[in-house]
Amino acid sequence: MSLLNTVTKDRKIYGNCQVLSPEGHLMFRCESKKANWYLKRNLAEIVNYEPLTIKLNFEPNGLGNHNKGYGLSEMANLCVVCGTEEFLTRHHVVPICYRRFFPLEKKSHNFHDVLSVCADCHENYEFSAFKFKLQLAEKFKAPINGELYDNKEFLKIRRLVGCLIGENVKKIPKLRILEIKQEIKNYFSWKKISKKRLEDVWNLEVQVYNRTHGEIVVDSIEDIDSFIKVWRKHFIENNDCKYLPQNWSIDNE
Repeated sequence: MSLLNTVTKDRKIYGNCQVLSPEGHLMFRCESKKANWYLKRNLAEIVNYEPLTIKLNFEPNGLGNHNKGYGLSEMANLCVVCGTEEFLTRHHVVPICYRRFFPLEKKSHNFHDVLSVCADCHENYEFSAFKFKLQLAEKFKAPINGELYDNKEFLKIRRLVGCLIGENVKKIPKLRILEIKQEIKNYFSWKKISKKRLEDVWNLEVQVYNRTHGEIVVDSIEDIDSFIKVWRKHFIENNDCKYLPQNWSIDNE
């Protein structure tokens, strides 16, 4: 199933609601869902409805993006690569499989690394991103499927893969083949299936791993900031990004 079939044509990534500190300083912008989270808990009050602007009624630990060059201006709901406003997806420049193992202060401040990318451009880039993950897997001796090897679900998926690359595939009804492919894609979070990917999975040795690929990589790197910048650079080098948000930078801290 194409990523295009999983998002709506008019989806918006940025809500552009404004969040102010008790003193009235613009801290950050967010979606209406997050703004309403503050309002429902009486943690903020509405200052303006268009655009929705709320003011916190408690003293936050910090001022968010205040006085920073990125994140305070209104964000355009368009693909940063091709400029289309349709079928937008939320692209994590640093893949979630790595970021989930970052220290809390790095993991919670990821606004800079979530970009609006249309389904087609997103899908096209995923091939390059997967190749880069394979390079990291080899460099850090971090099997791409990590601990997923050691469970019954993986063995089931591996058997399904065998159905698609075996001689008996011609005897399987087309509808069942589509179902099998979808199960495999869902398991590996793949957007597309290729013969090479299926063969790679089939040839994997079933071993016991206690950690995921992402956890092994993050535990192995010495400088997380540099790792983040490497992924940003990879995204820019593999896409002709003509519509990046103002002040977006590979070197943003």
